[in-house]
Amino acid sequence: MSRFLFATWDGAGNLVPTLAVARRLARAGHDVRVLGHRAIDRRLGAHGWRFRPFRRTIDVDSTAPADPGGGMLRPAQDLWVARSVAEDVQEELQREAADVLIADCMLFTAMSAGHAVRIPTIALFHAAFALFRRGPLVDLISSLLPQLNAVRADLGLGAVERLSDVHDACAMSVVATPREFDPPVPLPPNVCFAGPLLDTPAPLAAGGSAGMHTGDRPLVLVSLSTSDQGQMPILQRLIGALSSLHVQAIVTTGPAVDPAALAPSAHVQVVRFVPHREILPHAALVITHAGLGTVMSSLAAGVPLLCIPFGRDQFYNASRVEALHVGAIAAREADDQTLRAHVERLLFDEDARVAAARFAAVIRGYDRGIAAVQAIEHLARRAPLALECAE
Repeated sequence: MSRFLFATWDGAGNLVPTLAVARRLARAGHDVRVLGHRAIDRRLGAHGWRFRPFRRTIDVDSTAPADPGGGMLRPAQDLWVARSVAEDVQEELQREAADVLIADCMLFTAMSAGHAVRIPTIALFHAAFALFRRGPLVDLISSLLPQLNAVRADLGLGAVERLSDVHDACAMSVVATPREFDPPVPLPPNVCFAGPLLDTPAPLAAGGSAGMHTGDRPLVLVSLSTSDQGQMPILQRLIGALSSLHVQAIVTTGPAVDPAALAPSAHVQVVRFVPHREILPHAALVITHAGLGTVMSSLAAGVPLLCIPFGRDQFYNASRVEALHVGAIAAREADDQTLRAHVERLLFDEDARVAAARFAAVIRGYDRGIAAVQAIEHLARRAPLALECAE
């Protein structure tokens, strides 16, 4: 048995691969702890792991109404390069040792804390790898390098020139996407593409059910984030657009939106939660904000996507969906008529269906990330690493 400490945060979609790996390791008989925000435990509970709350780091609940001020820089300052996260990680490791630290790829001071105490550290990527090598996200949060390097100096570590230097110093960087989803970028030797890691436990208070469609109406799944991103107006417009089409639709709102706040129609059901794996085998189209979990789940089932990105990594994910010809992009401000036209076109787009089916075959080739989890177990035993999952 090996001992694993996960350091994560309540960013909603980032928990999908994190808790999938945590549960797999726990089921394999390892001792697993998850360190993070209390809302994670309240919403998802423990599934073989022991939960440890942050004690110094600011409290975050992704289902709470979004704060319009500060944008991406607020979590970057208060979490991703925060001194408190490093202190929480080090205190937890002092309280109880671990063989491996697995940290969310955005918690740069958590990874740095692991490096400082010389524990094998894994960066777990819940977003596409290329996002952290170049582009708008890197440009935005690189302004926080002085804050990160001040924390690293206090930890007895040298300064880094790029945020990616922290990832590259890890024993492994495990990426929860197929290599084929990323555009070509130079890869450091520690990268392991696991493919989608989607077997995350359902929320404790999920509830809800939805009847599968019968007859000749194509089934459309609408899923626009489990966190509050101001999605109410576009959700209602989507219901209006779908109500005027010859489809059956299931709208899942997640914990951030009360289904009762939306007006359904005869052929549009609104529920808080239904496991997407139950719907996707029957679906003809998924309409999503382009969170990575929903994108990967849909492509694993070979279902085309209509992406309506709000922010975060969603514009990047949507652009990859378009580049891979497995779906299309609509603006968040799109009216009912425009949304209807997008849906009608994609429902009859044979090229998109064929491309989505091909990508589903690519995802099956990753065998649910088994090779990546085995590599993590090898690292805990200090066994030589052979990252076949990077091939």
